Amino acid sequence: MSANADAVEQLTRALEAVPRLKELAHRSPERVVGSREFQQWREDGVRSIGDLLGADSSQARAFASVKYSPSNFYFGASNATYREVYFRGLDAAAEILSSAIREASAGGFERDQC
Repeated sequence: MSANADAVEQLTRALEAVPRLKELAHRSPERVVGSREFQQWREDGVRSIGDLLGADSSQARAFASVKYSPSNFYFGASNATYREVYFRGLDAAAEILSSAIREASAGGFERDQC
């Protein structure tokens, strides 16, 4: 399997994990964001997008910068606020993953494999 195909497969798995990550957060999204599973999902997404489109690509930077919890300004935020920010972040991440997959599937790029 080529490096690009492997990266697309990893991005597809990351995209497919979004509903599960949403399901886990219905009670306590702040605990999910701190979980090893979530952190691994996020790291894998950044790495896979970077492998496919370049670590400095707009998609890799956008995925890495998605916020999943309220900023410090919201210290003591309600569970509902955490859920809202978390779900909005997952939706944004899903869009970025989908965009990278579409771009790869369309063959709209070729990374140098030097």
